[in-house]
Amino acid sequence: MSIDDIRLYLAEKRAIIDQFPVDAVATAAEMLFRTYDEGGTVYAMGNGGNAGTLDHAYCDFKHHPFVSEDKSRPVSSAVRRLTFVNLCGSSAELSGLVNDLGPDNMFAASLEPFATERDLVMAYSGSGNSPNVVRALEAAAKAGARTFAMTKGDGGRCRTLADVCLVVPGTSRFPGQTGSNDNNFHFEDAMLSVNHILVGLLKQRVGQEAADRVHVSG
Repeated sequence: MSIDDIRLYLAEKRAIIDQFPVDAVATAAEMLFRTYDEGGTVYAMGNGGNAGTLDHAYCDFKHHPFVSEDKSRPVSSAVRRLTFVNLCGSSAELSGLVNDLGPDNMFAASLEPFATERDLVMAYSGSGNSPNVVRALEAAAKAGARTFAMTKGDGGRCRTLADVCLVVPGTSRFPGQTGSNDNNFHFEDAMLSVNHILVGLLKQRVGQEAADRVHVSG
């Protein structure tokens, strides 16, 4: 084990945080709020480890904004909930779509019949060029849905396809995230951080709505 390598990872992390594209996160939050206000659905997709992070996001977005601060009770049922669909969530569905339509179409096939202009489609791809993510973004654009992508490097095709594309800055010398995997660990760390920021901001908005309802009814 090298103490210097550990320090390198953390130094790279600090540099990314200092350069982080905060404006892109703020715009993603506004798109999320519009989707929530309009009763739309959030659809999210990614591959590999990113799919695992989206399982975490599904839990957070569906439940965390809608409980009291002390977690003792849900907010009023009169407060609208957010519908969040993790397109990676069912191994049966994914394997069936891959078997029938091929891996490049598995997300688009889940999304296309349902996406509307009220919805938000969130796409995560380290390269920005994952064919299944790219095709889903194309399907989302065709439906008029809002689109947010998160990637790294040069952003790939996601950078031009998404309404907002958050590109994690920097490059890495840390073992395991060099070469074609450049900055991948930092990208995946940042993905979870962005998830938490958006969930926290949504919880703040939901809390204000719940407080306004109490004030009006009182």
